[in-house]
Amino acid sequence: MIRSFALAVLLLAAPAAADPAADALAAANALLAAVNSNDAEALGHIMLPGATLVSQRYAADGALQSRPLTVADMQASLRANTHHYDERLQNPSVLVQRDLAQIWSRYTFDVDGKRQHCGVDSFSLVRIESVWRVSHLAWTAEPQGCPK
Repeated sequence: MIRSFALAVLLLAAPAAADPAADALAAANALLAAVNSNDAEALGHIMLPGATLVSQRYAADGALQSRPLTVADMQASLRANTHHYDERLQNPSVLVQRDLAQIWSRYTFDVDGKRQHCGVDSFSLVRIESVWRVSHLAWTAEPQGCPK
């Protein structure tokens, strides 16, 4: 947990580099590293305090369960988690205009080594004082048709 927190702090403290798209993607990957290591503090440093999260979960019959979350909700979930998460982006698309970025990517999500679901992650990021922060994260959670 300390290692991922240190990584997040380094990423957030690093000055803007020549490739804003790579820097924005690094921030999104730091957020996933925080999730994968149950590091609630690192997650809090990567996301803006008023950031929003929305889970769009689909049941096997296609029914949608939409769930809005706050950063505090997500942090509480990570603190209570006793499982090993492994969420990975697959060929992300990154769009940047000055200090605004959007990342759209398919992903897979495993719990304790078993594929739970897949879907699309959509990150909205803003760069404030040379630091990329996540302002919104939404994802779909598809229980079927995931790559192995």
